[in-house]
Amino acid sequence: MEEYITPDRTANAIMLDSSFTGHYLIVEGKKDLKLYGKFVKLDDFRIRPAFGNEKVREVLRILDERGFNRRIGIIDSDFNKILGVKEIISGLFITDDHDIEVMIIKTNALNHLLNVFCSKASIEKFEKTQGKSIRDLLFSLGGEIGYLKYANRMYDLGLVFKPAEVDGNSLKYKNLVCSNTFAYLGSDKLIETAINYSVNRGTDIKSKEVISEKYDEVSALELDLNHLVNGHDLSQFLYILMKKILKSRNKMLQDYNSVEDSLILAYDYANFKETKLFESISNWATMNNLEIFNN
Repeated sequence: MEEYITPDRTANAIMLDSSFTGHYLIVEGKKDLKLYGKFVKLDDFRIRPAFGNEKVREVLRILDERGFNRRIGIIDSDFNKILGVKEIISGLFITDDHDIEVMIIKTNALNHLLNVFCSKASIEKFEKTQGKSIRDLLFSLGGEIGYLKYANRMYDLGLVFKPAEVDGNSLKYKNLVCSNTFAYLGSDKLIETAINYSVNRGTDIKSKEVISEKYDEVSALELDLNHLVNGHDLSQFLYILMKKILKSRNKMLQDYNSVEDSLILAYDYANFKETKLFESISNWATMNNLEIFNN
């Protein structure tokens, strides 16, 4: 099980692989591996998932302690840029936005995905009715839950947003939007859904009144959505939109995981080269006389 793979185990596997003399790129999970694997010279760099943001940092720390310097890492920014947190680990790089899914959805990869799964007519009709683009709508919805996650982070509200296991049940995103119009059903419904999902998950859940108060408090901050919204939330909403509202019949559209895999496929090297992440890693590679990316 991925959640039980320790940083020590990952570091040991790297150091025991004496047949490979190149560098290692440590990433958070399998989807990061799929994305960066499209662009990295795999003859010279092997990609290892550490299965968690903090675990990437820990793997790098363990390798450093053992004198192993043929490594770099990439992690999601999460709330770090909002909080003003700066990474101090050498060779650790951060996504431009909250995570890789946000980074991808901001590009034309979203349009490519929509055109594959849905008809042009249904997309245009929906956007005309909404008076905004699907991308803007997704970020607006993602911002609502993003503020709640941020409040939970800042005030330890006891809410849980991830399944206990990788393949566990997700938060009931379908409860947050109207099944006919895709309209947001409001903060009360969001908070109620989050509380119900968090029950019996080993946390001290604050009262609904306290959660609502803190949610309203942080919502007034008008934080940068690029760093606030979580890409998995956007993928969940996008799946509901395409499946239930735009009535996609494409058999490849199975769940939010199929959405994220398709977004990774649609995201190309030209998109990646526009990121600060690409620039930072390229500069590091030049300084170390290495080539990390395919040309």
